[in-house]
Amino acid sequence: MERVNFCGRSGRPVAFSRMASDSAWARRPGLALFAARDTYGWRIIRMVEMTGRMHDVQPFWAELDAQRYGASAIFVHDETDFEVRRALMSDLEAGLSPVFPAFTGAQPESLRLAA
Repeated sequence: MERVNFCGRSGRPVAFSRMASDSAWARRPGLALFAARDTYGWRIIRMVEMTGRMHDVQPFWAELDAQRYGASAIFVHDETDFEVRRALMSDLEAGLSPVFPAFTGAQPESLRLAA
């Protein structure tokens, strides 16, 4: 298992483990980042919160969506506390600028108006 640190806007590193797509990565509470190899490391395509519930399909749909845009790696950070997960997602999204924002309010004004 590969360990990678990603930093959000705060500059604080958050440790993620690279997971195989055929493993049970979505059954644990935490965050998942879907990334594509880039010239300087990893480009985050999409982020998703994982609740750890058995039949939560949202992480799988997010993975499939990210794969359409070149994501080939899944990175998981375990976190059971809902408030901490949301704060981490917000910080990471602000610092990593994923291709698809996790929060709808994170879209640029021009994209929200066009939709």
